[in-house]
Parts: sequence; structure tokens; C-alpha cells
Amino acid sequence: MIQAGTGKWWVASACMGFAWSIVAAADVPHDWRLEFLAAEKLASDTESLRTMSQKYQMSSVELERAVVRLGAEKLSSRLQAQNEIILMGKEVLPMIRNLPAAKDPEVNLRMWDIEKILSENERWSQGELLRLAVTGLLHERENPSEVHASQQMFVELFRDPVDSLEKGYRRMHFKGAPDLHGRVEKGVLRLSGERKNDEGDQHLYLESKDIMGKATFPDKFRIDVKLGGEAGGEGSYHIGVAVGNVRALFHPGYETGAFRFQLVDTERFITHNVMMGFDPPVGKMLRMCINVERLAGGKVKMQVVVNDGKKEFTSTEVFVAEVIGKLDRISLDRSGRAGGDALFDDLIVKFSAP
Repeated sequence: MIQAGTGKWWVASACMGFAWSIVAAADVPHDWRLEFLAAEKLASDTESLRTMSQKYQMSSVELERAVVRLGAEKLSSRLQAQNEIILMGKEVLPMIRNLPAAKDPEVNLRMWDIEKILSENERWSQGELLRLAVTGLLHERENPSEVHASQQMFVELFRDPVDSLEKGYRRMHFKGAPDLHGRVEKGVLRLSGERKNDEGDQHLYLESKDIMGKATFPDKFRIDVKLGGEAGGEGSYHIGVAVGNVRALFHPGYETGAFRFQLVDTERFITHNVMMGFDPPVGKMLRMCINVERLAGGKVKMQVVVNDGKKEFTSTEVFVAEVIGKLDRISLDRSGRAGGDALFDDLIVKFSAP
């Protein structure tokens, strides 16, 4: 559940349930952008999109004026100016970085926050998704023969609660131990740490055939997700994200996190546990980004970045085709013995153009 911004522009999403995937396949009607706007109670007709898109058009003079208002006396004026800049999206970053430092410390602090939100580590903020939805749909309306990059995405924000994942969650499938079905509660996917069996493996996954109508995903894609685990059983259970037959994982609450790659089907270690440079806290979700690229000879490179808000851990490996298998599945996983629930939120996959 992406945290709402400070402006009224997207407050409606806090009490709306939405999260949909979209693909270019003709037989798949869902478009996350339309669902996003509907959840925000915003019109999606072309004229409304044109009106909204004006919020994303800002000249250097307008930017400078907005920056000045970051130091306004009224808090509401400062927040409005901050939101106006954020709504411009990451394209405004070069202009921001070229601005001289302000004399007002609060202006500099807000500019630092804005740059952080628009940077790669905060790529999928609520404002960025809204900007993509508006500008992407409008671009395609005005250029019918073109497909905007925003269409090549899968978006799942886990807005709608369900008591059991036994039958899956919208376009995602579930697999787990017989007595474990997981749930979505208060905008968060929870894979339970309580179970009767010795092991508590659970997987909520999406398949390329369901969201793209193809046997495999494109040669390049990026996965962004929030994940964490609750207290209990530290070191005896782990959480992670699997691509094909390879899982990138760490242990919440365990000293140094013990990150590794392992096979999904046999759970055999591919790499040894390594220190992440920080202890993944319990009860708090971290950001995991995975860049996947298919190389020559069937090999696949995976670059994994885990960020706890202060420190960042990166690990990159290349896997042969016999190890990783087909790039046809992306999975959110909890494995291991009893312990805390695994927590997941804001799964966004950006695919390269076909």
C-alpha cells in the first residue's frame, strides 16, 4: 500500500481498493491506469486527461517560483508547492539538481525530500504512478498507433482484503502448505508464520501467460516490491522474490540478514549466505528491486538491491538456463519454519518494450 502524499490530489486512494495488472495482449482487457484513476475518483476521458496533464508541465521559471513557495509562511502553501513539483515526475530532476542552495534551511530540506521521492529509490511513489497513468493514457489517445511505456507494467497494491489466498488474488496464483492460505489485510499481503506442518512454504505468483499472453517475460524487466517479516523464529524462516526457479531471499530480524540465492524447487543454496551490512528489522518493510536481463546463450543476470531507508545492499549473479529455467513466473515467497508472518506490498513490474 503506497503511502499517500501530503496533498488532496490522491487522498481518495486511502479508502479505495484497487490494484490491477495490464498487458499489451489483445485478449486482456485490464489497464492498471484506468483502474488507478477510477480509484482516485478521477475522470479518464480525453479532455479530463488533458486538463490533469497540465499539472505535469512546468517551465524552469515555474519551478523556481514553486521552490520559493516551499518557504511560504503557511504550511498549506508549502505542501502545495511541494506536491506541484513532485507531480512533475522524475523528468524534473535535472532542473532541481541545477538549482542553487536556498538560504532557507526548510526549503533545502523539502528540496532534498522531493529529490529523494523522485529518484530511483523512490521511483513508484503515488504521485509517479498517477503521473504515468495520466500522461500515458493521454499519449495513446493522441497517438493511437503508439504504445506508451506505462502500459508495459504490472501493478498490484493489495488494496482489497481477502481472508484466504487459496484461490489466488486477482491475477496472481497461490501455492502453499495444505493448512496455509495467506491473506490480504489492511492493504498488506500476509503469508502466515503459523502452521501445522514442519515447513511453511507459501508462494503468491504471477505468470507471463496470464498477464502477457506469452510463454515468457521480455528479455528485460524490473521488479519493485516492499517486503518484511514479523517477530518470531528469526533465522528459521526467510522471505524473498523468485524469478523462474531462482529465489533472492533474506531473514528478517536475523543478524546481517543472511542474504542468498537458492533454487525454488529443491531449496538448494546457489550462493552462500552473505552479510547485508545491516540487520533487516522485524515489523518493517524494506524495498527490494530486482533487475532481470536475459543474456546470450540462455543465461540470465539478476541484480538485487535491498534498501532499509538508510543503507543499501546489492548482489548480482548470472545464472545459466538450466538453473533459472524459463522466465515465466515471478513469485512472492515465504519459506522455512514457524515464525512471524511475511509481509509484502506494492508489487510493480516494469517490462521492457517487446
